[in-house]
Amino acid sequence: MKIVYEIERLSTNGGIEHILTDRMNYMADVWGWDITVITLLEKDTLPHYALSSNVSVIGLGIKSSGLLMCTKALWKLNKVIKQLNPDIYVTFQTIGALSCLFRTHNVKTIYEMHGARKYAYHPLATYTAEMFANAVTVLTSEQKKDFPRAKRVEIIPNFTLINARGIPDYGSKTIVAAGRKSYQKNFKRLKYLWERVAPWHKEWTLKIHHDTKDMATAYIEGSLFVMTSRFEGFPMVLIESMRCGLPVIAFDCPYGPSTIIEDGKNGFLIPYDDDDLFVEKLTYLMENPQARQQMGEYAKMSAERFSQEHVMPIWKNFYESIV
Repeated sequence: MKIVYEIERLSTNGGIEHILTDRMNYMADVWGWDITVITLLEKDTLPHYALSSNVSVIGLGIKSSGLLMCTKALWKLNKVIKQLNPDIYVTFQTIGALSCLFRTHNVKTIYEMHGARKYAYHPLATYTAEMFANAVTVLTSEQKKDFPRAKRVEIIPNFTLINARGIPDYGSKTIVAAGRKSYQKNFKRLKYLWERVAPWHKEWTLKIHHDTKDMATAYIEGSLFVMTSRFEGFPMVLIESMRCGLPVIAFDCPYGPSTIIEDGKNGFLIPYDDDDLFVEKLTYLMENPQARQQMGEYAKMSAERFSQEHVMPIWKNFYESIV
């Protein structure tokens, strides 16, 4: 199988870059597939995440902006895809979405939607991908409903390779949160909720990690994980923290938490507008180390469905059904 991926950059430490790198490495190293990734906006920049030597990289290094950049990128992209002649072309993000329409090749084209379509920066581009890609992949059943006109929509969740650096100390009085500083992650709301419980739990600490390289260690320094995002595509921090053995509390935002959290078993899924219930469940877990351990152990077990070993065969079956 010969697959070409297109992405804007590989040098940044984003979620799409991470999951794509892990997936390409597996396909090239384990399955022996012919994998090439085209980076639109970079030419010779090193990938942020370790990329297998079996994966080929072609950097287009488009430097202009706006309509001119889009035109250059689409022209160069079509030229390279024709030369490589892969079985499948997989694309992401804005220019990639447009390439589903403005293609001059006959290669089967897949558009991957990793975010919440409602909050897409360029809705027209997403619409173009919906209408003209041979298939759209999404991460949850909720997201599938957002693409009613697509020729085919496949639900395939992300996986994580994170491995816990030991067993969490469920007696720890540290709450963990993680994510970049952004409107989406809504840490302002988390700090407000924390201020409602902190005065009665002075021995507890809330640690928010914005850019920590060793999250596997950061997770097990706490005994529970919290998330207050306004929206998500598929919150990897929930899966990672669960895989490290932490129970989780999150608002039921679009999309992902309801797919990952089994309410009352591996954590608590809170209606988005219910701050009082969030505080109640947070207080409950803070005051009950036994509950933290029981839910954390189940969280670790339930997170196995988001392991590489479970998810990659789904990708294999999907790709083989396309060609």
